[in-house]
Parts: sequence; structure tokens; C-alpha cells
Amino acid sequence: MDYKKFESLLKSHNTTVYKVSKATGIAQSTFSDWKSGRSTPKADKLKKIADYFEINVSYLIDGEELEGVGASAARYGSGKLVPIIGEIRAGAPIITEETIIGYEQADIDSSEDFFYLKVCGDSMKNIGMVNGSIVLFHKQQYAENGNIVACLVGGDSATVKRFRREHKRVFLLPENEEYSPIELSTDDFESGEARILGVAVEVKIKL
Repeated sequence: MDYKKFESLLKSHNTTVYKVSKATGIAQSTFSDWKSGRSTPKADKLKKIADYFEINVSYLIDGEELEGVGASAARYGSGKLVPIIGEIRAGAPIITEETIIGYEQADIDSSEDFFYLKVCGDSMKNIGMVNGSIVLFHKQQYAENGNIVACLVGGDSATVKRFRREHKRVFLLPENEEYSPIELSTDDFESGEARILGVAVEVKIKL
């Protein structure tokens, strides 16, 4: 959340953090943590703040211009805010306060079952996953041949590739002829050396 935008809203509505806290049920200490950068607000709390001020959630996230009273409901009524993950660390949950770099709307039933991953590099450019694009993934630890997956490889780094299994061999295939496939075995998945984090369902490119 852009905290300066939040402070601007407080001033323009002649209100205080205390009043917003009472109305939304968000602790005052939580606002202090956001201001200092010790934590990042989750989607449900951003929605509560946006509803309180009757604005777009996007205004709090990236500073887009306000569109007037009630605009939040008009723009986000049919979608859910899903966290964008900038980095996935080994041994940690898929989504933590440290890994969230923002939020994006998705036309889904439950945001708990999905995450966005920001693409770094061009190994999947032939199917439109260019550097800087964000990909919506459904959280699951299995995949079918042909699925695009987010996969933890070597226990410490995540990659986005097309999944293919041939008996006990597993291939993570790039969509760029300049890159080579990553070859694994089913044993790698059983040992935890490799792990599927999700299957891609949508890609978005920020202009």
C-alpha cells in the first residue's frame, strides 16, 4: 500500500487512523507497521480501507487516480484481489508478507486458491510470458502433460516451464529455442528436491 496515499485520504476526509481502525476493525498498530514498512497489507484489509473511503483498491496499491464515490464496487465487484509474488523461497509458504510485491484483480471465486507470479527472464516468451508479465497460478502440487507450472527446483529457486512426464522422467520445457529443457525424475518430487507450486491459468502484460 502507498501509505502517502492513505495519509492523503485521511486529510481529505478529515478523519484519523483511530477512526479508520474502529470502523474497519484493523488494529492501529497494524497501520504503524505498514507505515514503517515492517509489514504489507493483505487483500482483505485493503478492501476494507477502500470500502471505508469508497474508492478503488488500485488507488491504495499503485496510486491510480480516484474515480469517484462507489467506483471500488463498480470496478472490483466481480473479481478478487490476488497477491503478486516476487520471489519464492525454499522452505517457506508460497505467500508471506516478505514475498508479496503487490496485488492484481482476478475473476475467480476464492483468492486463497490462487497466486500471481512475476516473470523474470524470457524463457517462455513464445507463449506471451515475457519479462515483467504476471501469471495467475492455481495452487496445486500436481500437473498434467502440457500444463504450464511454477516449479521449485533444487529446493531453492522457482521456475515457470511447460510440464511433461515420460515414465519416471520429468521435463520442464521452455518456450524459447535459446533455452534447454530441465530434466528431473519422479524421485526428485518424492524427495522434495522439486515441487510443483501451481498451474498457470492466465498471463497479463503490464504496459
